Amino acid sequence: MKRILLLTAALGLTLSASTQTDTPSSGNNTDSESLWQSFLCPPDSIKVGCYYYWVNEQVDPEGVKADLQFMKANGITLAFLATDIRNRTRWDNPWEGQTFGKNKFQSRLWWTNLRTAFRTAGELGIELGIFNCPGWSQSGGPWINDSEAMRDWTPEGVVLCKSKQGTAVVNGPCSPEAEGLEVDKLSKRHVQKHFEAFVGEILRRIPKEERPTLTTVVVDSWERGKQNYTDSIFEKFQQRYGRTLDYQDEACRKDLDRLIAEMVATEYMGGLTEKAHQYGLRTWVEPYAHSPFPGNSILYGGAADEVAAEFWVNDRKFRKKEVDAALGAARRSGKNRVWAESFTDGAWDKEAKDDWTFEKLRPIADRYFHAGVNATILHVVISQPGDDRKPAVRPWFGTFFDRRSKHAADLKPLVEYLRRCNFMLQLGRPHNEAADCRIMDDGTLISFNQDSKFEIIFPDGHREIWNPESIIK
Repeated sequence: MKRILLLTAALGLTLSASTQTDTPSSGNNTDSESLWQSFLCPPDSIKVGCYYYWVNEQVDPEGVKADLQFMKANGITLAFLATDIRNRTRWDNPWEGQTFGKNKFQSRLWWTNLRTAFRTAGELGIELGIFNCPGWSQSGGPWINDSEAMRDWTPEGVVLCKSKQGTAVVNGPCSPEAEGLEVDKLSKRHVQKHFEAFVGEILRRIPKEERPTLTTVVVDSWERGKQNYTDSIFEKFQQRYGRTLDYQDEACRKDLDRLIAEMVATEYMGGLTEKAHQYGLRTWVEPYAHSPFPGNSILYGGAADEVAAEFWVNDRKFRKKEVDAALGAARRSGKNRVWAESFTDGAWDKEAKDDWTFEKLRPIADRYFHAGVNATILHVVISQPGDDRKPAVRPWFGTFFDRRSKHAADLKPLVEYLRRCNFMLQLGRPHNEAADCRIMDDGTLISFNQDSKFEIIFPDGHREIWNPESIIK
């Protein structure tokens, strides 16, 4: 209440005791009533989405249809499809104890399943995005050769970048047929060849009329380490700094780091965005890293059309790094939406637990709404076999929001709650850079308070408190 009084004073508004109600007034305030109705039933443009994973090739057309119908029935109208996810149980022994289906990468069944997903989503009005490579990270595949891959300069010569396990850096986690070298992130030419080899091939094979709701190319968090070399690096360094690059010189290395950060934004993310736009698509990126990151989150996120943070169910601390990266990139590049990959869960050594409830997840979401998140992607919907007699597909990661979840009945009210919060927090613009307070063009002030309710002060000074859980069934 103290904060609202201060905000009211700042706007020169008056606040009378008679307007401090828990529900909107039923008087003659048309603006209030109109906003209230939009709050209860947000417009179709306010979407709660999901990551939609095809895991261990256990995918069939009947299951794909049922997955998307379930999403639609529960209010999910945006799905980001990641094909060919592999349920790695351990990094050093990725195949032990796993079951695989027949949906082999780019097999006839794979293409049938993809067409089924695109057509069904179109029929249901579900907007689709597709990850820019097989697996969820990062940008690679079997079409990338050594001269197009992430590389490092060493005193002994130029070598392929290596992972912690000592093998060349590849995309993943994905099925073996879809795995390949990670593309050089400092070369737009190589990046765009990668785009054409995967996303471009899909767009060529499946006509536009069969994929009417495909809008987005997705890039997940950076998980593939650093690189310090590309074919043009000496020329680029000379152009940028007016001197010759010497990898042995400390001052050169600092300048090189800055140059690489710029190139990760312009050559890699800028290259993907440029190519996506040529096909009438947009890019969506998580501009933070879960491994050494050679980029600058603000520049990198600003080169995409949409940006996202991430938060986990089992975190004991606030994930400030991810939120700051997304929020900073959005504010600097004039983006209104700050998405979040929401409710990630799991551990490498065991399967994730199907133990979520509305009551458990709502306060976690609220914490990140206060931080500036205002658009939601649920993690994760796992594609399930069309034959419900088969065991549910259950990987080690994710909170399970699919139709085989034990708590599927809680999904619709959760989605409705999230849509209402997203709607209110996308209105207007940030007020004095406050993450959870918005101001509209007419001066209406909207604040998400510590009780997870919206406090609205209208231009005439009257105040209303709206509960996002109101009449949720």
